[in-house]
Amino acid sequence: MRYLRRILPPELIDAFIDASAKDRDTLKAFAVVSRSCLPRCRHYLFQSIVFSTDHGEAALAERHQNFRAIMDRDPGIKSYVQKLVVQDLEQDNQPLTWMITNSLFHKSLELLAPSLKRFTFVADSYDWTTFPSSLKLAFMAIFLSPTLKFLRLQNLEGIPSTCCVAFGTQIADLSLISSSFRDTLDPDLPIVQSNGTPQNLYWLGLEDVDEGSIGVLLDAWVPVPSTGQERPLFPCLTALNVGPTDEDSLGPLQQLFAINYEVTFYPDDDIAEIPDPPDQFDGLIALLRTVTPGTIQQLNIKVNFQDYTNAIDSLKGYDGWSTLDALLNSDLFDYLLDTTFQIYLEAGFDNDEMNVDETLEERKVELEALLKSRLPFILYVETFTFIFMVGRRVIY
Repeated sequence: MRYLRRILPPELIDAFIDASAKDRDTLKAFAVVSRSCLPRCRHYLFQSIVFSTDHGEAALAERHQNFRAIMDRDPGIKSYVQKLVVQDLEQDNQPLTWMITNSLFHKSLELLAPSLKRFTFVADSYDWTTFPSSLKLAFMAIFLSPTLKFLRLQNLEGIPSTCCVAFGTQIADLSLISSSFRDTLDPDLPIVQSNGTPQNLYWLGLEDVDEGSIGVLLDAWVPVPSTGQERPLFPCLTALNVGPTDEDSLGPLQQLFAINYEVTFYPDDDIAEIPDPPDQFDGLIALLRTVTPGTIQQLNIKVNFQDYTNAIDSLKGYDGWSTLDALLNSDLFDYLLDTTFQIYLEAGFDNDEMNVDETLEERKVELEALLKSRLPFILYVETFTFIFMVGRRVIY
């Protein structure tokens, strides 16, 4: 290696390593050539760590054991880990016992916290109240990490308000999916003082998060003023992603330039059976009316329907489409450039119909034509994209 460095400048050797960033075998080969190559190789080898059940519980346990052995031999390894993904992909709706009870795994998570920039937790169905204190403290250490900028939590129920305060300290990109919050303190966790409105938050994703949980989250950050004044605005928030929930609880969001919105459309028969039925597009319309005129440049809307008949009935008869078009044609959206509409069907056909590509393509054409007839504003945007999905299948 000394000879190699005499004929090649260090910058060129570093460039070779950088070019091999996604080739783990090549990085391992470089790592044993010289100690001088080791830090740069480790940066790529350990930059992202995934603990997942995609190959089963035994494989997950072995992966953690091997990583922990490396970290025990060289504690400095943990400083290279910037992205951590923990996911339970099992479909049995039961939390993985190993992940919940293995205190050594919890300690590993805690040790990785100080250098993390991105943390993702994806589960099928986990409840915070069932966690032992070691796992709660590990998660809290991650939430409070001064370097953490991206946080995604999916299918985690019963998150205490103490954690909500932690979210607001330094995170810039926060996505909460099918998760809920409790307005209680957790005796296993230290008390965290709120710093007020999150100063760095520019992306907030709330998908399938109920209004009560949104209230807990916002109250943990900035309690509603007793004088009846509005909550202070998020100083850096520029993009919002919301699922089927009540957007009024968010208050005015005047600095947005992009909105991703998802709503589930229920037919009239189902609405009658829902205790607290949603207002279809009313939530989206209420949100759009809060934006500063001329600021929104990108709007992505996904509408979920049970089936094709449900979609056709909505596009032909539901007044909300016309109300939405009138709003998007107003001065509020003079600078809207890019619009994407995605129509998703849980089922594309009745039982007596054949699932053939030709029929799906015909239905896509019909739905797109109806959509444009109900939303003429589409004709005036610079870029319009229509996406038609049936189950997990995209129809081109």
